[in-house]
Amino acid sequence: MTHEFKTPLSTISVIQQVISDPEIIKTPQRLATYAQIIGVETRRLNEQVEKVLNITKLEKKQFELHLETINVNEIIEQVVYSLTHTDFEKTLDISTNMKASNYTILADRVHFHNVISNITENAVKYSAAEANIVISTVEHKDKLHITVSDKGEGIEKKELKKIFDKFYRISKGNTHNVKGFGLGLFYVKQIADAHKWKINIHSAPGVGTDFTIIADIKK
Repeated sequence: MTHEFKTPLSTISVIQQVISDPEIIKTPQRLATYAQIIGVETRRLNEQVEKVLNITKLEKKQFELHLETINVNEIIEQVVYSLTHTDFEKTLDISTNMKASNYTILADRVHFHNVISNITENAVKYSAAEANIVISTVEHKDKLHITVSDKGEGIEKKELKKIFDKFYRISKGNTHNVKGFGLGLFYVKQIADAHKWKINIHSAPGVGTDFTIIADIKK
């Protein structure tokens, strides 16, 4: 966790020293690039702080669900749009396959958005140079199945039961390049439990992973 805070702070500190040089004004393009980097790192810091605050609230049971009828397709499209405009330092191929004709559920809009975003970001992080992600929906009786599929590293069977543990990060693979606290899936599980959603995971090393959230359809 300390590393995840110190890295952007170190980057900002170095840039601050560079742009303190009066000569930097003679290269406006370079200055603009540094300003952009500061913006990216600042957002990254804010996101990390929000994650820690959310986890603290969850653990202390200090959060409330603001339930409303939400359009799952609409929120998935918002997540996809946001991710396609995020620099993951790798190629991202993300698409949707919405087959469900009934796609409304009773949920907290903000937390649902965060859950889909966290699962999808995790899929991107544990993919190789190119991340191939598909978010799909299908209905089965009175349930809506929302699945995030990737063709990433996959997860060993022995690891599956641990992935929702706080601070746990998958040990196999090139994880030193994977940023994060190991809080994303912990948060996902806490929110799923609070909504009484079921989560299914199917994964195979070298093949990829499917995360499926199963929620009651709101008719």
